[in-house]
Amino acid sequence: MKRSTKISAEMRKLLIEKKMDGFSVVELRDAFVSIDNSCTDLDDARRKIYRQILRFIKHSWLRSEGSGQQKRYFQTDQFKNLQANPKQEAVNVSHSLPPNYSVLNQERNQYKGELEIVFGEIDEYQSLSGRFPELAPKLTPHLEHARARSAHLLGRVNVLTSVLKTLSEDYQPC
Repeated sequence: MKRSTKISAEMRKLLIEKKMDGFSVVELRDAFVSIDNSCTDLDDARRKIYRQILRFIKHSWLRSEGSGQQKRYFQTDQFKNLQANPKQEAVNVSHSLPPNYSVLNQERNQYKGELEIVFGEIDEYQSLSGRFPELAPKLTPHLEHARARSAHLLGRVNVLTSVLKTLSEDYQPC
């Protein structure tokens, strides 16, 4: 009884189900991107596909003809006779779909709006203090309160921005 060989689900879909043969790296990459909608970075997709192509050449499942950008890859008889099953993808939290964190983006935008308002208040208190020096003692507590609120809001905006940036980096598909 022949033992089945494990290949990536993407390569199985492209080479066996779609019967791609005589392809270039770019053609295979484009086909890969069309079946894997989560992959938006073409350079990462090309690297991923090229690593698979090199693995297949090492196992004598693909052969190449030509050179440079004219190089084309063909399935070998050994690959055509292969009993290939897709690899089981390990369940990994970082590869799952990202939870809906749009509420964080909304909160950040709300804090940004409030921050702009507080900056406007600070500018106005400073302007009034300059125009009417006799009001400065009465305006100073309001100015200090506005500055404290701006620092608090800026801290919230910075935290939410860094969290959203971290989340977007964690969920890069390729």
